[in-house]
Amino acid sequence: MKNDNKMKNVSLLVLVGLVALLAGCSTPAPHYYTLSPENTRPAVTPDPRMGAYALSPVTVPSEVDNSALVTREPNGRLLPLSDDRWTAALSSHLQSALSIDLTASLGMPPVQNINQSVTQNDVTQVQVDVQRFELVPGQYVALDALWRLRFRQNSTMLTCFSQFKQNVEIGVTALVLGQQKNTQLLSAQIAQALVSRSAPAQARCTQSKS
Repeated sequence: MKNDNKMKNVSLLVLVGLVALLAGCSTPAPHYYTLSPENTRPAVTPDPRMGAYALSPVTVPSEVDNSALVTREPNGRLLPLSDDRWTAALSSHLQSALSIDLTASLGMPPVQNINQSVTQNDVTQVQVDVQRFELVPGQYVALDALWRLRFRQNSTMLTCFSQFKQNVEIGVTALVLGQQKNTQLLSAQIAQALVSRSAPAQARCTQSKS
């Protein structure tokens, strides 16, 4: 009987040890980040020159279009950070961030669904193609975007190319804050063009008739 009790005690200790070992080896919960910082700006009254606008799906390079943050190593290799993630795939998340920033800047959100009462001729179409979205730890973050506005009620089209770069310190938070700044700068240029119907000074633009 004593031997049986000893065996049970040993088995129990082994089981407890295995549980503790497995708990120590469990995968840590991922950290989630956003390109949309908390909006502390006062409410904006929509400019009377503004009309309805729609933001088309944003495109980004395929190698960074996932929920994991993707950093660029000094040797050029891309490294996904499995424990550090955007709240959605980058293209979708960036579209949401731009939509939030444009709403804050213009005082009105983009049209989500164009129905029979709002035709495409009544809505300015906004297209954004992000051609570079780089995170280089301890060095910089960069965002290059080609964007186009097709103005409502006429055939004028404004095509612009914008480049943004922020120096950053070491750490994932620094990378995120840098790209938040780049996203806000891009949104500000688009908002300026939507209101003025002309090219912002900080971007390289061409205007044409479609």
